[in-house]
Amino acid sequence: MLKAREPTLLDREDGHWYQTKFDKIYPSISTILSATAPEHKKNGLQSWKENEPAHEYITKQAQDIGTQSHKMIEDYLGNKLAMEEFDLLPIAHFNNLKPFLDNISDVTSIEQRMYSDKLQVAGTSDLIAEYNGELSIIDYKTKRKPQIDEYMYEYYLQTTCYAHMFEEVTGQKINQVVILVSSEKNTRQEFIKTCDEYVGPMMERVEKYYLNNLQ
Repeated sequence: MLKAREPTLLDREDGHWYQTKFDKIYPSISTILSATAPEHKKNGLQSWKENEPAHEYITKQAQDIGTQSHKMIEDYLGNKLAMEEFDLLPIAHFNNLKPFLDNISDVTSIEQRMYSDKLQVAGTSDLIAEYNGELSIIDYKTKRKPQIDEYMYEYYLQTTCYAHMFEEVTGQKINQVVILVSSEKNTRQEFIKTCDEYVGPMMERVEKYYLNNLQ
């Protein structure tokens, strides 16, 4: 049922957008969260860009490391991992996260594109599977340094939205979101939350986005 409803990712300069099989076009939840982020977060990012001459290189490198690390995890879960295809840093991140990856079982879908007609939003979840025996939305992140719970807030909203989309399509409720983080400081972190904590704030951000764009 999920594959039959998969939207098409559109190549646009204003963020990630998806087109449904019924030709409706929705922004991704990541695009919505970026547009509605608190001012201090937007200002912090802008300040970093202004004060870091190599910000474009750092951003591109981080994206490449993240892409390779995601691919390694996907291949590992699919029992087809060939380590020699990847660079050293993504391999280090993968090995760092492996103890957490071994908590994953009964994979439902990998890189699953979904959308919600109710919220008019779309997105792609890293993984839907059981984590420690409970069906979960699972995301993996590679970072330059260890994270704290506060830094994960936007990811909690994003993964909660994926859970909402999954339930709208399948009728099956997902109660748990899991964010697995590897840092270049050789730390690994596991952030586990209950979706119900974040449904309200997530919907408020979606509503804010559409109110701002209707004005």
